[in-house]
Amino acid sequence: MVWRRLAGLGKSKCMAEEERKVRLVDIANRAGVSRAAVGHILNNSGLDSVRVSEATRKKVLKIAEELDYRPNRAAQRLRGMPTKIIGVVLDTVNRAVFSARLSAIEAEAHARGYRLMIGQAHHDTDEIKTYLDDFADHGMDAILCMFDVMQDFRPKLKKVFRDRNNIILHSSPILKTQPCVRVETSSAIEQLVDHLADRGRKRVAIQLWSPTDQLMSIRADAWKENVKRRKLATSESLIWTNPEATQEPSRDAIDDCIQKLVVKNKADAIIASNDEWAVRIMQGLHRHGYSVPEDLAVTGYDNLDIADVIEPGLTTIDQCHAAYAKAALDLVEESLQGDIPPSKRLRVIRPELVVREST
Repeated sequence: MVWRRLAGLGKSKCMAEEERKVRLVDIANRAGVSRAAVGHILNNSGLDSVRVSEATRKKVLKIAEELDYRPNRAAQRLRGMPTKIIGVVLDTVNRAVFSARLSAIEAEAHARGYRLMIGQAHHDTDEIKTYLDDFADHGMDAILCMFDVMQDFRPKLKKVFRDRNNIILHSSPILKTQPCVRVETSSAIEQLVDHLADRGRKRVAIQLWSPTDQLMSIRADAWKENVKRRKLATSESLIWTNPEATQEPSRDAIDDCIQKLVVKNKADAIIASNDEWAVRIMQGLHRHGYSVPEDLAVTGYDNLDIADVIEPGLTTIDQCHAAYAKAALDLVEESLQGDIPPSKRLRVIRPELVVREST
């Protein structure tokens, strides 16, 4: 009976040893280097006091891979070390664009040794707060808030973000001290108006999907400024806003847009709010007997895959997600090093015009 118990204990001990996580000291012993050197290579510890050769670094990384080493994030957090994990809070109706942007951010984060944890809020301040609290509890190094801050809940978010550090905002900050990345919307509209004017268009209209969305207001203001600058028609009747106030274009909305802008106000070009609207407008124009680009030029916004598939190909705006991702990760790493100077807290990405056959 005693032997069986000892045998059972021995078996349990072996299983425990097999299941035990690989430690830094295990890798150090196998590589014949100090534990501090291994920690420096795998966890970025001792940056100012530890130096290792390239040969040692490669040797340690090879052994870590062979032993399937995984960092103990909880232990790192307790020691005040970076966890190399970034939280991301998404909240958008523009799913296609933010999906592409998120993909670029993941690629950039991976290249820098970070991983992402993602949550999606639905225009809900309480949900955003819950995610921020959860991410803080899990020791995220930083949090990217990738959502357009609508005017109706901006005041509520001021309380949510107060006394929180290492948070990077999209488009515009809530608090003055928050770092922020945005794509320069006014530059996009300027490029579109210039392109259409250079192609001989005189009555350039703009389609907006919401009267309350801040970005739509910025686009309307930029349109007014630039059609005036190019001495084009400036009538407010060349601005059409979706009466349904939804980003998805219905057939009735498209017909109303064409009736107001083209039939009634003789527009010879339409700047659509995104690529989906542009494609639907092109289809609607075809139904009404108009030809693109012969009768009207149409431009989109976002450079989604559909822009290069539709016939004719859609002239549009590329929001340069790779550049956005690099700027966002730069801000993450700079925020981890300390306060970012006010002059460097805003990173602005200039979008690019992509010309195709629709203009």
